[in-house]
Amino acid sequence: EYELALSTYEATLDGGPDDMTVIDATALRRHLIKLNRRLQHLEEENKERAKREMILYSVTVAFWLINTLVWLRR
Repeated sequence: EYELALSTYEATLDGGPDDMTVIDATALRRHLIKLNRRLQHLEEENKERAKREMILYSVTVAFWLINTLVWLRR
């Protein structure tokens, strides 16, 4: 992997500064797109987790309230 990156870098050096800028900009753009997709995926997972936690919390509170009422009526 390191050798491939090195040979790619050397190939861009032969092209000149304008070619290297275009290649760098394209690579950065692709990387940003990948990062953006990953961030959106993580945000969706976080929303789903928050929903699950809220449901679990509500069920737990309801359980303890019912338990407390049952215990107090004895």
